[in-house]
Amino acid sequence: MNRKKGREHGEVFTNLDVVHFILNEVGYTENSNLKDVSILEPSAGTGVFATEIINRLIKSSKKFDFDFFEALNNNVSFIELKKETFDQLTYNIKNVIENRGYDSDKIKNNLFYNGNYLEIDSFKKKDCIVGNPPYIRHELIESQAKKRYKQQFRTFKFRADIYILFYEKSLNILSPTGKLSFICSNRWLYNQYGQLLRKKIAKEFHLQKLINIEKSTPFDEAVIAYPCISTITKEKEEFTYYFETKSKEVDFQNIKLRKIIPPQNDSWSNLFLDYNINQDALSSILEQGFKIGIGVATGADKVFIKHSSEINGIEKSRLVPILKSKALKGDEISWDNSYVINPFEGGELCKLDDYPHLKNYLYANKTILEKRHIAKKNPNNWFKTIDKIKLELVRTPKLLLPDLSGSKFLFIDRGNYYPHHNIYYITHEDIDNLKLLACLLMSEFVKNQLSQIGIRMNGGLPRYQSQTLKKLRIPLLKSLNYDTISKLLKSYEEKNMVEINRIVRAYCAQQCIYEA
Repeated sequence: MNRKKGREHGEVFTNLDVVHFILNEVGYTENSNLKDVSILEPSAGTGVFATEIINRLIKSSKKFDFDFFEALNNNVSFIELKKETFDQLTYNIKNVIENRGYDSDKIKNNLFYNGNYLEIDSFKKKDCIVGNPPYIRHELIESQAKKRYKQQFRTFKFRADIYILFYEKSLNILSPTGKLSFICSNRWLYNQYGQLLRKKIAKEFHLQKLINIEKSTPFDEAVIAYPCISTITKEKEEFTYYFETKSKEVDFQNIKLRKIIPPQNDSWSNLFLDYNINQDALSSILEQGFKIGIGVATGADKVFIKHSSEINGIEKSRLVPILKSKALKGDEISWDNSYVINPFEGGELCKLDDYPHLKNYLYANKTILEKRHIAKKNPNNWFKTIDKIKLELVRTPKLLLPDLSGSKFLFIDRGNYYPHHNIYYITHEDIDNLKLLACLLMSEFVKNQLSQIGIRMNGGLPRYQSQTLKKLRIPLLKSLNYDTISKLLKSYEEKNMVEINRIVRAYCAQQCIYEA
């Protein structure tokens, strides 16, 4: 996650609109009798949630005539790991209490805990658990901590982010009528590392509400966090309520929620669409005879990928025209005259003695190539690219998909180039089928599906990745009639996106995939 103000990794402060919304979500309001309501914030930071919790508890104590300090000391818990932040948290809360005319010396020590929430054992069941869990990627978690977490948490699999564990631990200590509401990354809704958490929630809990606000700015600084608010209860209900913002501003007072069927297993792909992707009229890309691949990774592009002006006599048979993602951003494929140097021949590494110019070039760069992980694994093959280069792919027609789906048009290479590693490609023996697939992938029907089931970059831009492409469900090409096929192929050649969307939507309505 990108830091903007020099704060420690994983520490992001939430703005007050989100704090108010989340506390309202779990029913911790000043108009409720909070005397016996227990609430926990497991990653309290400097106190943006804590301050509002204190204010609401004070107002509730006055309204319902109960002892504020008795309720505070018995039912409220704030936990913070970092000592400096913890000290600021305690100071801020005492300051709030004193400013409201109370004696902060009446606070008992059990209100605060300076330690690692994930390693604290003695928790009573909680009615409300709220907050903004830390964002720490798997590779940044300390190795000894990983070992402990793997033994302690069932959801700590597949390179899980630390916030996954905050969910698991917090869900396990919810009271029978308790509610959890967190704001955190939405990646767990789609990614493999969220699979076991999704399954746990579907089987043991109820996803009451999901507010996807990744296009907004819910924190007090610019961070890339893909935020969403999830509210989870132990009590099963008939519906899950869903909202996705379309702009940077969210009016939390006027969110229009959509009812959806609660998740039943670890696959939540259907939750956020207005049609059922598992119906018979839809099928996967692979099931329709297409093959999905990704371009070549070399491990040293500066050595292996060269512009034609930099070739310096390397044998032509060792040069393969390579296409980079920036070549796909205009109105047509715009090759920049770059080549990838191919060290393979007949499926094996070539004999360098047969290609003296190639040999001289590679040996001149041997020091660089030997530093790569793949070369260290097998020093004898120090000039091998990470991926094997298969010349037949150059001659194969292929639909080209840059990793990020920002390109306006999806191009088909009829058999001229090798894709770079940031380009996914789809092949089929029938080039018209590739054009039809391109139309479907460019349509709003599939783009909406892609944005909901795939990994999204900041601002909601979905990514074309193999794992997502395999999940997509598209109309059966064999069920398209001649008129529809002809119109789609004509629209593809004319790059007429308006007409492509109209045709695809009309067809989906005809097949009762969704209403027109």
